[in-house]
Amino acid sequence: MISVELDDEFLDLFFDITNSNRPQNIDLSVLKGQLINIVDTLQDLNKNAKKPIISKALGNEEVELSSAPAILVIDDLGVITYQLKILLSDFDMEVDCSQEIYDAVGKFKSKNYKYVVMDLFIPTEREGFILLTELKKMATSMNRQTVIGIITASPRKEIEQQCKDKGADFFLEKSNDWQFKLKNTISEYINSEKGDEDNW
Repeated sequence: MISVELDDEFLDLFFDITNSNRPQNIDLSVLKGQLINIVDTLQDLNKNAKKPIISKALGNEEVELSSAPAILVIDDLGVITYQLKILLSDFDMEVDCSQEIYDAVGKFKSKNYKYVVMDLFIPTEREGFILLTELKKMATSMNRQTVIGIITASPRKEIEQQCKDKGADFFLEKSNDWQFKLKNTISEYINSEKGDEDNW
């Protein structure tokens, strides 16, 4: 657990470090909960990681670029993109982040992403569905086998089916331990692909 004084000076520093825009109406209690979640996640990951994930994420070790598949994380909250960048870097894939639709589309066009993890409310549900539809169209036109997963804090059950109807490969609600469920889901896709390659 962490103990910090969440004031304007701290928020300015935090969003500067995470290279993200500070929302105008931010709920400090929500942010503090996210920060605690990040610290807990990092501690759990570092216990089981082959290499210290914090060091790798902060660039304290040289990482050789390879032709490994890349992951695109899309969420309008810098706290979430920062957390998932660290979490998913354990797969030794390049992890890019985007916090708005146009930037996400631009990044998707410029690189062959194997996996996309996107928040549905970016910043609204309507825009999230538009982005999901556009990414699926681009993947099809570029002949890419991109796995697109949706993450959302909305408890509405009908959203999951709507996302899958629009082409989402998997759907996760941001409930307890959702970050580790996401990591396990992507791990299952990776292992499945390895199994298919072994059967050739």
